[in-house]
Amino acid sequence: MESLLYWRLRRWAMRRHPKKTDNWIRDRYWRPTESGNRMFAADVVTKNGNKAMKELYSLPGTAILRHTKIKGGYHPYDPQWELYGETLRQERMLKNMSYRREWAKLYLDQRGLCALCGYEMNMETGWHDHHMEHRVAGGSDALGNRVLLHPNCHINVHANDLHVAKPVPA
Repeated sequence: MESLLYWRLRRWAMRRHPKKTDNWIRDRYWRPTESGNRMFAADVVTKNGNKAMKELYSLPGTAILRHTKIKGGYHPYDPQWELYGETLRQERMLKNMSYRREWAKLYLDQRGLCALCGYEMNMETGWHDHHMEHRVAGGSDALGNRVLLHPNCHINVHANDLHVAKPVPA
């Protein structure tokens, strides 16, 4: 893909400047970078009036994210697979910024405390997003139906069929 992009940009530059030499076009559009390679770039003027060089996004620098393989027996509406489904959902949510904002709102509403045991939650202890009315039973994804729990507390809630109440915000 990077090669195709290079040739398309080169063809565009040759069409734009038909009377210029290859060396002139290379020096004009492909600038040397810190690593010594040349990168398609252009000069831009920043908000404060300084000149800066803007480089084209590098495709090889994009990380490859693999999909998580889901177990064959998993069914999203089967109550026995609910904990597994919430774990999958939690992993997907870690990569999405809007869910991080929702977690921050839940965390602040609960004053950083687990809704079941009342002890502090942090990055070391971790947390799980729990639906008070289970999603398999028709519960919504609204913040009013969710609480944050320690991972062990979350397992206890599902194993012992405990019910968690939403704490009153401060």
